[in-house]
Amino acid sequence: MSVNDDTTPPTTDSSAPLDVSTPAPTAAANVPNLMMIGAMPINTQMNVETDILETVVFSETFCRFRLQNKGILHSNSKIVFALDTSSGSGADCILPANIGIHSIIDRAVLKVGTKTICETDGFNHFMQHRSSFVNPQHNKQRESITSSRLMCRKWEYDLGASAKSASGRTDSINEATDYTVDLGIDVNALNKAVAARDIAVHKYSLLNPTASAADGTGTSDFQITINDLFPFLKMNQLPLYMMKEEIDIELYFAKESKRGVSRGDVAASDKFAAKLIRNSTQMIADYIYYPQEIMTAYQNANNNMSFTYVDYRLVKHTVDNSADESQSIILNVGGAGRVVNKLFFGLSLPDTTSNPQRNSILNLYESYGSGEDSAGDLGAVSHNVRYNDKFLYPIDIKNNARLFHNMQQAEGSVPFISKDEYVGELGLISTERVFGHIAFADLETTNFWVEDRLNRNERVNSRGIEIYQTWGALEGGLVYTMRCWLEIVKYATLQDGILQTYYA
Repeated sequence: MSVNDDTTPPTTDSSAPLDVSTPAPTAAANVPNLMMIGAMPINTQMNVETDILETVVFSETFCRFRLQNKGILHSNSKIVFALDTSSGSGADCILPANIGIHSIIDRAVLKVGTKTICETDGFNHFMQHRSSFVNPQHNKQRESITSSRLMCRKWEYDLGASAKSASGRTDSINEATDYTVDLGIDVNALNKAVAARDIAVHKYSLLNPTASAADGTGTSDFQITINDLFPFLKMNQLPLYMMKEEIDIELYFAKESKRGVSRGDVAASDKFAAKLIRNSTQMIADYIYYPQEIMTAYQNANNNMSFTYVDYRLVKHTVDNSADESQSIILNVGGAGRVVNKLFFGLSLPDTTSNPQRNSILNLYESYGSGEDSAGDLGAVSHNVRYNDKFLYPIDIKNNARLFHNMQQAEGSVPFISKDEYVGELGLISTERVFGHIAFADLETTNFWVEDRLNRNERVNSRGIEIYQTWGALEGGLVYTMRCWLEIVKYATLQDGILQTYYA
């Protein structure tokens, strides 16, 4: 990575006007900012050319795509994957219900030449947090097909008097006391107790809808948008035609055990196994073209340009709860000398064969908060952040609702998760099964994230950022992994076709 912490990049505005001496058929006032995403202030023709790119390097652990230096890369370009499950038990299997196909990628890197422009480490766990902000109806109607994210909810009703009698419940066809996962398929609930009900998944959600083969026959394809891989692209589009260096996308894959989920009622010996299919691993790259005079005018006007973006840095820490129900830590997560907008962290179980949550519909993509102690009381939570010799909050936060509010404020959006999934206070998740998994056991208290916006707009001093955190009533006898991401502000400059990056 080419990083210069102390160098201030050029400050040329990306939308600088044309020099009057520069001959150009298009007036400077009519040259839009071609890098920005959104509507342009002028009416102009736009053409899109689509290329299907094969990997230039491929293995079970790594692949690389190389982009062509032409046009402007559309930020909604996709990367398509398919998995071959023929090496497994043959039992039906799906991708983790909350993150879908994003589970297969552990690390994503965007490189220009030899310089790392954007990097997301722990990408699959990162997307667990990001997927919480996807509208559940979008998951049900769109993402279930494109990325295999399935998390939509619905109230659970009894389907007639016979079902009510079998379940022993007090609700009816017009009253419900709990909810379950909504996959768009009716539950076979008549004359069945709640625990005997099982929601099936659509055939297109299965990794093996028909007999799988190494050439991809009978497998399902899913896709990842590149602006999910690199948040840098959510606000900017890459002017590839203005760049002289090679542009690479590098993906590091998670191991097989972290990629998918088998049915909850299969034998423990039937381990999930799925290998990536090389012929199906492709990038659908959309290149945007405007009239040549506009693209030439923009290049002449912005031979030396700069822009701001955010990148994420991951810090991992082990939390050993083998001897106690509660854990308190003071953890330095770095950030010294950087401008940090926000941070967020979660607590998950490690990837070990003895992990009891391996057989969850979420696989390992969970974030635990405090559960109930031996007396049935909800464990206490305490949180604060200290940087630049001051605490972010004058009093430690010990209220779960306040923590949820802070996450909402930091993201500018409400996460689509219930109180039970966050802290497990109400017990409203059904005990019926989803793909053979008990919904209550797999979803309760598995989406607890703590997020803070660092609103002082100042560089972090040499001491870095310290997290003061207490989890009460964690399940004992387990070792957890805490993952914390820092959102760091960076600059990029494009001068004479050469891209450089700097920390703000």
